[in-house]
Amino acid sequence: MASVSTRGNQDKDPHLPPPSKQSLLFCPKSKLHIHRAEISKIMRECQEESFWKRALPLSLVSMLVTQGLVYQGYLAANPRFGSLPKVARTACLPVRNAK
Repeated sequence: MASVSTRGNQDKDPHLPPPSKQSLLFCPKSKLHIHRAEISKIMRECQEESFWKRALPLSLVSMLVTQGLVYQGYLAANPRFGSLPKVARTACLPVRNAK
């Protein structure tokens, strides 16, 4: 069987921009040009979803576990501030790593 070239079909397609005008974000398979505004919107939505569905719950659970460990005596509380420094540090770790 002879191999069929798809390059010739792409050059003749009126919906495709000429090769000199195609950006790096051009996808010839879907014949869609993805605009930078759409990409930034998608990235923003992903970051927001990541925060609410992953980072925040993980942070709250780790804070509760740390508070429980301090309460049970496995971790020593600060004489001046109590368990607050340990719980605050624990809360910041999952949020920082999720980005």
